[in-house]
Amino acid sequence: MKNKYYTVGHSPFIYAGYECNNQCIFCFEADREFIKKTTQNLKKEIDIIRKNFDFINFMGQEPTLRNDIIELIYYAKKIKFKKIGLTTNGRMFAYPDFTRNILSSGLNQIGLTMMGKSARMHDFHTRTKGSFRQSLMGIKNIIKYKSSDFSFLLNLMITQKNFKSLVEIVDFYVDPGFKEINIGHIMPINKAIAKSKSIVARISKVTPYLVECQKKHGDKIKFLFIEYPACSFPKKYRHLAFPCLEENPDKIRIKLCKKCEYKNKCIGIGKSYLSLYGDKEFKL
Repeated sequence: MKNKYYTVGHSPFIYAGYECNNQCIFCFEADREFIKKTTQNLKKEIDIIRKNFDFINFMGQEPTLRNDIIELIYYAKKIKFKKIGLTTNGRMFAYPDFTRNILSSGLNQIGLTMMGKSARMHDFHTRTKGSFRQSLMGIKNIIKYKSSDFSFLLNLMITQKNFKSLVEIVDFYVDPGFKEINIGHIMPINKAIAKSKSIVARISKVTPYLVECQKKHGDKIKFLFIEYPACSFPKKYRHLAFPCLEENPDKIRIKLCKKCEYKNKCIGIGKSYLSLYGDKEFKL
C-alpha cells in the first residue's frame, strides 16, 4: 500500500477522497495518482494505521463525497481511535441531515478549508460559483450541531491573491467562534502552478501579516503557521514557526540551516519553492 507520496502506516493521514466538488487553482492533489479504493481496501489501511497511531484523519480530495465515509468513520471508532479527524471544504455540511449523521458517527475533529471572507475571493480560488455560500452554511451547521468538546479548526490557504487581506480574513472567522486556525502557504507542488508567481506568494511577504494576526488574536486563537520556516520571520517572532518534522521529499536544507537554532524542528524549504523564488529572502 504505497505510492510515491506516502506509505500507509507511516502517517495518521488516510487518503479517502478521489473526487472534489471544487476545482481549486492550487490543488495539492492535482498531480497525484490515486487508485480508487473500496470500503474494504480502506478498512485494511485503517487497521494498519491503528497499529502505530491512535489518531486518524480522513483526507484526499473531498472525502465527504464518498457514500461510505460515515461507515469508515464508524469503523475507525470501533477499533478505538481516540481522535478521528476529517479535512474538508465543508460544502456537504450545508446539508443538516448529513451534518448530524456524520457528527454522530465517531468523528471528533474537522479541519475546514477556506480561502477568503467573500464569495468573490473564495470562489475565485475554488473556481466554483456558490462554493463560499455553501461552505459558510457548512460552518454554521457544524457549529450548531457539534458537541462542546468537538475540535473544529479552520484551514486558511494563502496565495498571492489573498495574503494582503489575511488579517481581515482572520477577523471574519474569529466571529463564528473558531479557536484554532491553521494558516498554510500554498506551495508550487503541482505542475499547473510550478512557475506561477501569480498564485504562489513570496513567503517573506506574508510573514508580517502572520505576526499581525498573532498580535491581534493570539490571546484567544491558537495559530499554526504552516510552511513558514523560522528564518522567514523577524528574529523576535521566530517562535511562531510551525515545527514540522514530517517526511517530505520536496524539502531540502539551505546554507543557513547549519547555523539555525531551529534546525532540529524544521526539515528545510521546498525545492519547488526555491526554484521559483530562490533563498535570498531567508535570514538569520
